[in-house]
Amino acid sequence: MSILRLRVRRSGRGRLRAGCCQSDPCLKERAFMRYLLIFKSTAFSEAGVKYDQDFSARRAAYAKSLANAGILLADESLLPSSSGLRITYPPDVGEAKVAAGPFSAENGLMEGFLIMDARSMEEATDWALKLPVPKGRGEVAIELRQLVDPVETYHDPIILAMETNLREQI
Repeated sequence: MSILRLRVRRSGRGRLRAGCCQSDPCLKERAFMRYLLIFKSTAFSEAGVKYDQDFSARRAAYAKSLANAGILLADESLLPSSSGLRITYPPDVGEAKVAAGPFSAENGLMEGFLIMDARSMEEATDWALKLPVPKGRGEVAIELRQLVDPVETYHDPIILAMETNLREQI
C-alpha cells in the first residue's frame, strides 16, 4: 500500500523535552497519550496484493485529516512476512533461532501501523472508527493500544515499589 507518508509531531503538549528532569513543570501537565493502531495482515497483504486507487486515496485522506488535527505521529506499511525474519529465544538460556518468512497469519502478523497522540482512549477510538477499510478483501482487523509513556512509569507508585523491592534484593 502506498500511503502518503506524513509525520507530524505537536510541540508544547506535555511531551518530555531534552533536558527535562522530574521536577520540571513539563512533567506535571501531560494531556496527551500515544496510541498505536495496528493493521492486521490478511491473505491479500501477505500475498503482496496492492490496494485499489480508490482505497489508497481514501486512506491518504484519512492520514491527512489526522495530520491536520495535529495527532498523527507515524503512519507506516510493512512488507509481507515473506521478506522478514523471526528471531526466537528458548525459555532457558540458549542460542537464538533465526527463521525466514513467510509466517503463519495465526501469529497475528501486522500489515502496518499508525501512531497518534490523543487526549484519551475515547478520542483515539473515534479516530480509529473513521479509518477507511478496503472492500472485497475479507475481514479487516485493527487493534488499538496505548503506548507506555516511559516518563509516566517513573512516577507510577507500583513501579516505584517494584524498583525499590528489586534494589533491596540486589
